Amino acid sequence: GTPIVYPVAAPPPVPPRASPSGLLTGHHGVHGAQQPGRGRRFPWPPFAIGGLIVLVLGGIVGGIIGWKVVENHSQQPAENLPGAVGSPLSTSATKIMQNSALAAVGWRFGPDITLQVFFQGADASMRRSQYMSLFQNWTAPMEAGAAPKANSPFGASQLWTKPTEALPEIPQTEVFYIGSPNSILGVNWRDGFSRGGLPDSVNEGGYTLSNTGTQMAAYWPSTLLQASNGDVMEVFYDYKAPKFQEPTAVGITASPGSALVILPREVIHSAGEGTASSSARIIYRSTDGRLENYDRTSGGQKVTSSGQLPVTVDSNFTMAGFAVARLDSGSGGSSAVNTWILYQDSKTGKISYVYEDDATGWKGPETDAVFEGADNPTHLACVTASSAKVPQVPLVASHDLSHCFFQVKRQLKHVHFDGSKWSDMGFLPIP
Repeated sequence: GTPIVYPVAAPPPVPPRASPSGLLTGHHGVHGAQQPGRGRRFPWPPFAIGGLIVLVLGGIVGGIIGWKVVENHSQQPAENLPGAVGSPLSTSATKIMQNSALAAVGWRFGPDITLQVFFQGADASMRRSQYMSLFQNWTAPMEAGAAPKANSPFGASQLWTKPTEALPEIPQTEVFYIGSPNSILGVNWRDGFSRGGLPDSVNEGGYTLSNTGTQMAAYWPSTLLQASNGDVMEVFYDYKAPKFQEPTAVGITASPGSALVILPREVIHSAGEGTASSSARIIYRSTDGRLENYDRTSGGQKVTSSGQLPVTVDSNFTMAGFAVARLDSGSGGSSAVNTWILYQDSKTGKISYVYEDDATGWKGPETDAVFEGADNPTHLACVTASSAKVPQVPLVASHDLSHCFFQVKRQLKHVHFDGSKWSDMGFLPIP
């Protein structure tokens, strides 16, 4: 079908549901039948930047004005990052449940960044908080328009879409969860178009998973879950089909209820190129208690960099991770990335991390004072920038998006890694 193109001056009304061939429903009908256009992201010409500003401001005027932006005068952003100390700990957090599932995404427009964090309330409703360096504060929690099962896992990813060559790439957030009874469901947003989430086309697949103990992880176009027999399963968006494919075994078996992480293993991730799978680095707990990484090509083949991480974890651990381009990856044509994996030991509550930042292999474990006081247990979430071949958006060697989140006294703590040290960014304003 023909892409639905909206003027950038204001967000559109919600039209009828898009064709099932589209990635989105009840919203946009661009992905799927049409391959996203190619285009360079940076530097943007002035008219593109102006169009983006109009898009964002138009969204605010036309419907996002309902956002309650909570001002935090203690935040004094440096280098367009959230404040160095953040907000103080609130004595209540009714909008987030204890040990909530957490998921986070983020993107950059030139020097500006946006962060989104997703969590679940005691009423089981999914909520999101958003930070924009343009405004230098976090929003209050917003309803996400999704009804997960209580204690559902979350998986969040972000992609770039280009509705028309006249516009720059637009970020689109995808969040996946388990609905009642055991349905694999999703909700999505396009920046500036909608405050609440809209039903994702994965819902049309009717896919279910009977394993009530599954965890979840996502990096576009892949979402990972675990079957009851321990097999790690993948729900993959196939651009050729174009639709989400039914859950398929990845080829690895994890310990029951293992936390999962999926990250890019190349500077230019294979998303959008129409392959049957995407290149990826998958981290999981093996049946003998070791953390392992399974690296694969865009054709789905295991590569020799797969192996064990230098740590053993208990069965109830939690985990998150992030990746950035390696500094030398641009000059010599290398596609290498640097990877950090955070995990919490459920016996001690201690959050530690291991990392791979050169060709010598994994280092650590290490820890930092910013993780002290974490709830035990707490889920973890970290941000990795989206990367794709179509439209071509590479990872960059920058840590402006290396933000992680976990709970302290139920509130959401925010920390940032700048490539050499961790900083405590305070707490999100969650009433």
